[in-house]
Amino acid sequence: MGALGPLAGFLVDRVGPRKLALCGWSVVGLGFLLMSRIDSLWAFYGSFLVIAMGFSFGSFVVLNTAVAHWFIKKRSRALTLIYVGFGVSGILVPLVALSISQFGWRETLIIVGITLWAIGIPLSLLMRHKPEQYGYLPDGDNPATANEATHVPNRHLSSEIVQQNSGHSAIEFTAKEALKTRAFWLLSFAFFFQHIGTSAVMVHIVPYLESVKVPTEIAATAVTGMTLCSLIGRLGFGFLGDFTNKRYLVIIALTLQAIGLFIFSFIGMDRAWLIVPFLLIYAPGYGGPIPLRPALQADYFGTRSFGTIMGLMSIISMMGGLASPVVAGWIFDTMGSYRLAWQLFALVTLPAIPLMLMAKPPRAKQEP
Repeated sequence: MGALGPLAGFLVDRVGPRKLALCGWSVVGLGFLLMSRIDSLWAFYGSFLVIAMGFSFGSFVVLNTAVAHWFIKKRSRALTLIYVGFGVSGILVPLVALSISQFGWRETLIIVGITLWAIGIPLSLLMRHKPEQYGYLPDGDNPATANEATHVPNRHLSSEIVQQNSGHSAIEFTAKEALKTRAFWLLSFAFFFQHIGTSAVMVHIVPYLESVKVPTEIAATAVTGMTLCSLIGRLGFGFLGDFTNKRYLVIIALTLQAIGLFIFSFIGMDRAWLIVPFLLIYAPGYGGPIPLRPALQADYFGTRSFGTIMGLMSIISMMGGLASPVVAGWIFDTMGSYRLAWQLFALVTLPAIPLMLMAKPPRAKQEP
């Protein structure tokens, strides 16, 4: 998904979210149907690749790009609601488990694939690219006021009118221009370091807790707790993002994440109670930057090439997310314990804080 991010971003900026989402969700459903027929490991990998391709073109970059165009003053809150959906989806896992026990995993994969078609395709048809293409303004502002002030037809509201009416400066960077800014690289590497810790925890949380003799039932409950507690961060930090400096909010979240990882490293059979402070500190810190990241990107670079820029950023941050689970697994296989991995990742998260402090908005382009 990370590797296809730039392509998905480029395409959504060119053809809009509706066509890309239709394609993406059609492929996702097909991937689950293919997985229901597998009879080898390579067939599993192949069908998983199809599903990942579909999600690349149907979810992350596409949804963020659509919302970023339709909201400016309320952008952080709108993006927050998207990521609440991702978090709440965790409560459906027991239904999947129940279906597997009742009908089998092949039949369940068929049910999932058809359900995703039935829900994803109709919702994709409702998506629209930019409000000015339809005579609207972001945040539900009144187009008539902008028309009277600028003497332009309602059907062709320009991006400058949209920005002026919303009280924001018209800063619009192309992907090439964004790559030349210091802010792009500082933000990208800040989230690279942030993803190192989060990705490894999500992959290894249950094996780690089981390795320190925490009962499997409690370990599974911790996963659900992670999902629910991360919603606190997504909602709280996301809603605050429209009223205060998003960079400082991300820094607070990163600090919580680092502290939470240190607490995580000391969980044991006789210290299982540490799971509670870990969830209450780490999970909001993990969830907080999720809606703030695309909102911050739109503030810095505008929405002209939002999808392409997000895709390019995702390649860099993805590298941390790919490497850390492998490193955590290698440390456990070598030392018989995950403790060093979590303490190492907590320290690796810290460089993201000064990077965010230095990631100030790029200067507005000088127009000829």
